[in-house]
Amino acid sequence: PVVPDPRDRRARGIAADLVEVLAPSRHRETPPCAHFKTCGGCALQHWRRDAYTAWKVELIVRALARRGVDAPRFEPPLVGAPGERRRVDFVLRRQGRRVLAGFHERTSPRIVDVGVCVVARSALGALLEPLRTALSSILPDGGAADAVANETDSGIDLLLRPHQRLDLSLERREALVALAERADLARLSWGGPGSAEPVVVRRAPLLLFGEARVEPPPAAFLQATRRAEQAMRAAVAQWTGDAPRLADLFAGVGALSINRPGKVSLFESDRPAVVAAEAAARRLGSRVTVERRDLFRNPLPAAELDGFDAVLLDPPRAGAAAQAAELARSKVARVVYASCDPGSFARDARALQEGGYRLEKLLPIDQFLWSSHVELIALFARTPLRSAKI
Repeated sequence: PVVPDPRDRRARGIAADLVEVLAPSRHRETPPCAHFKTCGGCALQHWRRDAYTAWKVELIVRALARRGVDAPRFEPPLVGAPGERRRVDFVLRRQGRRVLAGFHERTSPRIVDVGVCVVARSALGALLEPLRTALSSILPDGGAADAVANETDSGIDLLLRPHQRLDLSLERREALVALAERADLARLSWGGPGSAEPVVVRRAPLLLFGEARVEPPPAAFLQATRRAEQAMRAAVAQWTGDAPRLADLFAGVGALSINRPGKVSLFESDRPAVVAAEAAARRLGSRVTVERRDLFRNPLPAAELDGFDAVLLDPPRAGAAAQAAELARSKVARVVYASCDPGSFARDARALQEGGYRLEKLLPIDQFLWSSHVELIALFARTPLRSAKI
């Protein structure tokens, strides 16, 4: 039992601060991070791993049950590990001569000045000191910026996004060049994700998927851990079998499908991601095509979907209600659905079930270690595909 101090009401309950632990649970363990209870991330570090993982799987079970979705026995969950995160969003603020670098406190605009982040890749954690040094001469007193860092196969791709407009003077550019050199960055960009200016390109940031080489845009969406991405890519390859024509919906830069044999059609709304995927597709020949399309407002209709043997979709947290409705009316044999939200997944799964699909496989994925988020990849099927192994 614990003593809580209720603070305010939230959509899902009441937020409270921990005052005292009267008797530790048998599921409680010592948190590994010195910033636990202050930093806004990793709120569940104190929970023993087996109980924590079971709870995450149960989030998916309950979401499916609420929607009345018939679920199979799940695959063993992919469990997250410390030091795996290859994408980090740091926040920085200059206070006098000092620059705070880290993350927001829980439910607060204040910044936790982080020494070591236990969930991030070590190369990303090593950015903190160079960022503090560089931003002390770039930001005005009281100024703030976000630092979005992706670890690619050729090095770190860093985007600095100031919270207020700042002109890049010669002195500021020199400080950014020094930062890129000191931190051995592949690329350093400045500005918003859609309008970022590459300031230093020491080598092209690359994502390698078999024969495919993708140069992502600054702050590109990546699966949070390489191990999870590889597991998802393996599931797509196995579950779609030898389907000769695959549609990848909400494709991003094509990370889960672009290296797959057969014809692959990528559909994505984000212009920089489409440009990056198109460049990679040109190097692969006519096997891969890319189309910019807003699948929320303009989903592929059932008649168009019927031209594919399998469909992969990986929508954002809101899910893909409109696209799922069209899939439910289609004749596509296999649908592989990667989801970052059990609730929207269950809603869409119910639509597919009512359209005649069976949920046959589901792999829970924990990419966001010690958070309340859980992801998954699942297989829906109408009829077997030749040589497909499920």
